[in-house]
Amino acid sequence: MNICDVLQFRGTWRTYQARVLERAERYLDDGCIHIVAAPGSGKTTLGIELVRKLSEPALILAPTVTIREQWKTRIEEGFLKEGIDVNAIVSQDLKSPSLITIATYQALHSAMTKYAGILEEETDEGTEDSNAVKVDVDFSEFDLVSVYKEAGIKVLCLDECHHLRSEWWKALEQFKQEMGQVTVVALTATPPYDSTPSMWNRYINMCGEIDEEITIPELVKDGSLCPHQDFVYFNYPTREEEKSVKEHMDKAKAMLEELLQDDQLLSGVRGHAFFSGLVSTDEILDDPAYLSSLLIYLQARGVDFPQQYKRMLGANRLPDINSKWMETLLQQLLFEHTEHFSVDAVFVEQLTDKLKLEGLIEKRKVILQKSGAVEKMLTTSKGKVNSILDIATHEYRNLGTDLRMLILTDYIRKEVEKALGKDEVSIDTLGVLPFFEQLRRHFAKDMKQPQPKLGVLCGSVVIIPASAKDALLQAVGGDKISFVSAGQLSQEEYVKATAVGDAHFLTGAVTDIFAAGYIHILVGTKSLLGEGWDSPCINSLILASFVGSYMLSNQMRGRAIRAMKDNPDKTSNIWHLVCLYPEKTSTTQGEEISEDFMLLKRRMKHFLGLHYEMDYIESGIERLSYIKPPFNRHHVEHINKQMLALSDQRQSLKEGWEKALEIHDQMEVVRETEVETSLLDSVVIYDAIRDVIFSTILMVLSNVGLRVSDQYEGTFLGTCCFVMIGFALVELFMRIPKLFMLRSPYKRLQYIGEGIRKALVSQGMLEDPRCRVKVESNAVNHCVYLTGGTGRDKTLFAECVMDFYSPVENQRYLLVQKKHHKCKNGYYCVPNVFAGKKELATAFLNSIRPYLGNYELVYTRNEEGRKILLTARVKALANKQKRCLSKEKVKSALE
Repeated sequence: MNICDVLQFRGTWRTYQARVLERAERYLDDGCIHIVAAPGSGKTTLGIELVRKLSEPALILAPTVTIREQWKTRIEEGFLKEGIDVNAIVSQDLKSPSLITIATYQALHSAMTKYAGILEEETDEGTEDSNAVKVDVDFSEFDLVSVYKEAGIKVLCLDECHHLRSEWWKALEQFKQEMGQVTVVALTATPPYDSTPSMWNRYINMCGEIDEEITIPELVKDGSLCPHQDFVYFNYPTREEEKSVKEHMDKAKAMLEELLQDDQLLSGVRGHAFFSGLVSTDEILDDPAYLSSLLIYLQARGVDFPQQYKRMLGANRLPDINSKWMETLLQQLLFEHTEHFSVDAVFVEQLTDKLKLEGLIEKRKVILQKSGAVEKMLTTSKGKVNSILDIATHEYRNLGTDLRMLILTDYIRKEVEKALGKDEVSIDTLGVLPFFEQLRRHFAKDMKQPQPKLGVLCGSVVIIPASAKDALLQAVGGDKISFVSAGQLSQEEYVKATAVGDAHFLTGAVTDIFAAGYIHILVGTKSLLGEGWDSPCINSLILASFVGSYMLSNQMRGRAIRAMKDNPDKTSNIWHLVCLYPEKTSTTQGEEISEDFMLLKRRMKHFLGLHYEMDYIESGIERLSYIKPPFNRHHVEHINKQMLALSDQRQSLKEGWEKALEIHDQMEVVRETEVETSLLDSVVIYDAIRDVIFSTILMVLSNVGLRVSDQYEGTFLGTCCFVMIGFALVELFMRIPKLFMLRSPYKRLQYIGEGIRKALVSQGMLEDPRCRVKVESNAVNHCVYLTGGTGRDKTLFAECVMDFYSPVENQRYLLVQKKHHKCKNGYYCVPNVFAGKKELATAFLNSIRPYLGNYELVYTRNEEGRKILLTARVKALANKQKRCLSKEKVKSALE
């Protein structure tokens, strides 16, 4: 049986999908086709069609069970010809391959390692808390490669294959190698552009070079996605949660005081191998915080040590010991470098057990400052319930009965069902039923105002308004469904719908009545994503899922931004909930305020969207420009009000997208790096100025000498004067153009960027050496980026620019100006990608020297280099100025 005989796409291809399919044959010349496609682009559909066009038996690998199920559902709903049983051509059992076999990477790893036992396959990629599907497997006698060769598997389709554990990678690489000639179809929404060079090469060796990238702005312009915006709503922990945070801090403080009295620990630190010369200065200065923790501890215990150790750190005085420094010391003692300390195994074991007992060790990591358990508690803070109530209230007041809000969360919490309708029962958990009941109670308080109709849609629980019963019955048929009470709620208000027999049809029916307006706010679990579920009517999404990965949040976000044929003016709001660390809300550094906020920042790095105040499209949390320090309670309340007010301006949002996209006939996503003007000082321009002045003086003096020596025409003195004039003219001829060339910071950044590009090209690090450097300017900063290269090229170039202008901290190599120069900035950092070997660092210097000036390479892992490093920390402009900023931005061919 041929795949083309049983599968045929039943829809209409979108413009960009048709473009990829048209070019597919050319892309497959190297045996691989590698597509990057944003959520909402129909990536799975595109993958199925590519597999179909190859007309060979295929193995499709997905990162989770949820994604695996999506593939099968999409095949059945979008491709299966009439009269064909999906189970006859699709297998989800690795041991029984079919025309199309779909499995997880984890299952492949188990088969390659011949595992026998209970296989716990993750439902949500990358999360420890995800519900695992447990399957009893026995691959001990199963030869996967032989069976699949015999089955004629010729196509390997990889979905998000970089989201893998190390051992799964190895199994995949081994399988591909042993299978021999297979065609690879690789699909991802999030290529690992920011991974290490070795990981990137590993990824490209598996998937092939990226052939096509479909971005969110392109999808909005095409009409596949609607204009949308991300909003952030902050909350604080409840009193009980704040109490838990304080308890952890108190435990850490008590442990610190106890350890400062521990003589065995003191003996172990005093006998450290560094103090006896068994650990080199070079080695310990790779991590200065390690040496600092040793000295700070000894100082706290009143133990003298040679002052040269402080000088090595560039410190005149050391700070007092606190949880941070004790955490660093204990991490080194217990897990990183136990052999450096003069302690026995019994002491290490006892101290480890003591810390574990107090909850101060998690997964081989000492946590005196931030506990993973505390961070998890804040991420799932019950204070987020109030955020949901505020957002839902505001959105309903703004949109009224046009609101189609989806709240996605992690768990159903069936135990709460008996409390539905019993207002006197306190509900203090997070989940579908708790959110439903809290919303119902909240809106019921003000009976004078119109109330939104609520609903619940999960695999095992469906609750709808009583007023929607007839619509649901009409959608599914009266004999397929029955209604019972939902907890203690009156059946005149809400009812629980139960399917008679197979409940698969119920999800689609509830989705239909949601779209028709019988439900305004629908609460469900993220498991909906695994059921091929889609509802283009959604115009407001609250991401109340707290244990999902970036990939999953990307999928959830994609559900809200799909365009709707019946509503061409649709816009969508996506709400992110962030809990702030109660002890740190006054800080000016956002990344310190909570792990929740850091997670948001990491996710925003990959979401291209419209800037709050400018008509351009870029990534990064900076585009959410209302989020500014200080993060104290008063200012955060102001930010929340701004978010609510901005979320009302849906027409402005639509117009903003239209303005940002109107000239983008040919879009390109670049990785911009902003650099402050003050950081763009350069030795080259000072060289040019000095040489021009010197040459001018030389020419004037030579002319004076020539006039005085007219009477000695033809003599040695006259000849010397003529030679000096000629030399001065040549110097002026050479230097004046360079002076004009580097007259502005804009030009200097252009040439520094060119030097970095040439360094990357010289070492074969760019996949497309024909790419070009471009610079743009605004009032304060200048932006440099690479255009025309691959996504990896652009990211690598941006990383190098960021590294080059980064603050001097503990870099392995520095570029230091020669002493006779008077440039304001005498120090730059060698980018990390060139810092691994001296040969690479030297190659970088040679490439950038013509654009930078007379700098020399300094290795900082010896005593002399360490002194220069410490001086650079004080004097380098980058250590005094605002940091560079890197972000993705959409450019048109006209820019």
